[in-house]
Amino acid sequence: MDLLKDKLSIKILLSLALLLNLGLWLSVRGVQARWGNVPPVPNVKYADSYGLGDAQLSYRIIGLMLQNLGDTGGRTIALKDYDYDELTKWFFLQDKLDPKSDYTPYLAGFYFSGLQEPQKYVPVLDYLEMVGARPYGQKWHFLVQAIYMARFVIGDMDRALEMAYKLARINNPDMPNWTRQMPAFVMTAQGKKEAAYALMVEILRTSADKLSPNEVNALRAYVCDRILEKNEADINPLCKNIP
Repeated sequence: MDLLKDKLSIKILLSLALLLNLGLWLSVRGVQARWGNVPPVPNVKYADSYGLGDAQLSYRIIGLMLQNLGDTGGRTIALKDYDYDELTKWFFLQDKLDPKSDYTPYLAGFYFSGLQEPQKYVPVLDYLEMVGARPYGQKWHFLVQAIYMARFVIGDMDRALEMAYKLARINNPDMPNWTRQMPAFVMTAQGKKEAAYALMVEILRTSADKLSPNEVNALRAYVCDRILEKNEADINPLCKNIP
């Protein structure tokens, strides 16, 4: 008799648990996680706590969090809806954890730059400028991306020129020659052709002996075809006999 009572009690408890579970499901089935936008950045002193004191593990965990920030909980958030001021703070935090890695700069420069409202991207330029000015490896790529965004996407030619000069001054022998000419490219687009011409002539004067003939001819062609008007090029000795 006691055994039957115990079995009955267990069945009643299981039925109540099932009913409670069903009631809970019915009450919350329409509830979804809400997009709270980019979370606040922790103090740099506690940044490695994400990896239990391991800075490299923290860097990777935060990087994955940033990469998937708006695509969790069954939702997809457009890049234009991110808070780019707060997002940039996370980029700078990542730089404190690992200043040599290219993972976060690639996210900042080539993933988050795909937003539909480019003016929101302006804060990221400071981060890319800092990373891209480092004179080792291929970091200069990120400064070139910042110049591209400023010039062609955001439309801030003055900012693009400022960063172009910084690019040209980087002491990295592995950088291609055209990076030294970036200020002239931007000045030509600005209509500052006299300044662009003077800069290109100075590059030719000081660096021609270090360049291949093809590079020298490419520089001359840029001066004669892009900077000078045709009537100016026709009488300029620099423009004679370009292959």
